[in-house]
Amino acid sequence: MAEDISAVVIFVDVRGFTRWAEANEVFINLHDFVGGFLAILRKRFPEYHLKPLGDGALLVLELPESQTQREVTALLSRLLATVGRVEREFGKLCLDFGNRVGHSAELQLGWGIVRGKVLRVRDDWAGHNLNKCSRLCGEARPFGVVIDRDDFPTLPRDSRGLTAQIRKLRGIGEVAVWVSGEIASQFVPRERLRETPEVHVAGTCFVEDGDGRIRLLLAKRAADRELFPGRLEGCGGQLRRSETFAEGLRRHFRSEMNIDVEVLSDLHCFYEIREPGAPVIPGIRFLCRKVGDNRPSSPNHSSLIWVREGDFRTMPAQTFVGDLKQELMDLLDRYKRR
Repeated sequence: MAEDISAVVIFVDVRGFTRWAEANEVFINLHDFVGGFLAILRKRFPEYHLKPLGDGALLVLELPESQTQREVTALLSRLLATVGRVEREFGKLCLDFGNRVGHSAELQLGWGIVRGKVLRVRDDWAGHNLNKCSRLCGEARPFGVVIDRDDFPTLPRDSRGLTAQIRKLRGIGEVAVWVSGEIASQFVPRERLRETPEVHVAGTCFVEDGDGRIRLLLAKRAADRELFPGRLEGCGGQLRRSETFAEGLRRHFRSEMNIDVEVLSDLHCFYEIREPGAPVIPGIRFLCRKVGDNRPSSPNHSSLIWVREGDFRTMPAQTFVGDLKQELMDLLDRYKRR
């Protein structure tokens, strides 16, 4: 019976393995080499389910149903550290094997990493995320790491050399990814790679009670967030290249707060995200009306609160992210005049 679970999925394989083996006629020793590679993976990923796949492997780690953004970033930090250890031990395996068979074995690894829902069927796995992960591993050419950026939106501070790109995967479409330097520097046909400026979209959700009074949904950022800890905000994030503003904002509300909204496209304002030493990120903010019966929830915020408009207008501006309070008051005034 199939079971839907949350998991990290990793595909890894040896780049150019078959071609190298054919060229050097070392087939008789290949089972030793592959066995040594799998032994490294089992040692470094002891909590993962491992499924050998020829000259590679599928690794799956079951996760809790919900994780905070901090936990997701910490998970990626551990993953990248483990990948680095595997790479070093694999390099030693190649050196020892080459010395034993008398042929240079300067081989490299390609990695694809995603996080999301998979189907567990007895001792095997299936689903969209496995297909995507396999395709991302295929993008790791000539070698290196490709990570789904929607699944891991924030890089850990100890990460080095990862670049944001958009890759077009056959049968899937455009996917936002982090890629390591070996991949970022390779030529990719224009139709398969999109380098786009980062653009953000944000929104604040409201409902009108039976008496016509407005209540706003505000989210409190966790106290350990690097930017604006403990401040109040709405919902939003990066816009995908293939999305309209409204599509992107509806996606963020569904994935981050578990609700559906109607984006009032004519009620918007522009804003900027400025950090020292970083490019300016332009953004557009909308007023949104909640639709449907889902109850708001967010694992990435310390709390979600409904606030009546009158109470909102008396709250100190410094309790909000940036100029959010003034921007919201202007949008509400425009909505009421309309």
